[in-house]
Amino acid sequence: MNLDSAPLYAGLANLQLAIDPFELGEGLVLSGTYGRVMSTLTMAFAPPTPERPYGEPWAAVRGGFAFEVGVQLHIPTEFKRNEWFDRLNTIWWIAALVRLRTSPATVIPVISDRPFDAIPERWQEANLLSIEVSPRRILPDDSKRLTLTEDDLLWIREHWLAGGALMYKHREFSTSFQAFDYAASSGSVALALISLWGALEELFSPAKQELRFRVSSSIAAFLEPPGEGRWSLHKSILKLYDARSKVAHGTGGKELEPFRETYHLMRRVLTKILEDNHVPSRVEVEKMLFGCEPIA
Repeated sequence: MNLDSAPLYAGLANLQLAIDPFELGEGLVLSGTYGRVMSTLTMAFAPPTPERPYGEPWAAVRGGFAFEVGVQLHIPTEFKRNEWFDRLNTIWWIAALVRLRTSPATVIPVISDRPFDAIPERWQEANLLSIEVSPRRILPDDSKRLTLTEDDLLWIREHWLAGGALMYKHREFSTSFQAFDYAASSGSVALALISLWGALEELFSPAKQELRFRVSSSIAAFLEPPGEGRWSLHKSILKLYDARSKVAHGTGGKELEPFRETYHLMRRVLTKILEDNHVPSRVEVEKMLFGCEPIA
């Protein structure tokens, strides 16, 4: 499959649509579909030799993976933009926004060069590429909201293009967003927590000294206007930073709840940046901290 010239249809698993189909703009369309992606494991039990590749017998063993695809994202051949993602990473970006807006449980197990409902007619000619084949291991809450509502879809349509441009222009924002998106894929809650705090420090750390106070107060100033709400958020972020420090220094042990709270905090930060269409500079954040008007 030529990812630069073929039409791309990304299968999104663990997801449904409230509006079907839904046009995102620029030719990108989300629509309902169905497919079950399955993979079993096959093992050989003798090494290869010059005469034959692998010794028999080959045997199917327990394991593998399966995903229920409920939505497909179409990226047309004509979609190309300067200073933006390539077409494959455009698929990741839309899926990442879905995960930001709803639940990180959504994954992209497979990409096809044709609609999924057209594959059975000429399956021999279909080209498929596996992408995300590991489940999202750490979810930030117990409930899984796996339907994109009308509000969700409208929000994604409003912000995906401008948000992608911000990702291209601002390294700190791009790094932080990727850390947020991949946190749920980590096999360790402790590592995910440290990764999220690294992302927050990337955005809100003006210096390497007094990180605990500086980062906490800067995030609170960014998210809340002056007053009791900002003070209360600042105090709660300080506690989350303390939990992060315990993990980083090997004295943790109860990381799940701090991870969940930090995940939701990071979600608020990234959502506000996308809705403002602006990545605040450290000078701007310091001005907010001291009650100055933010720079337009």
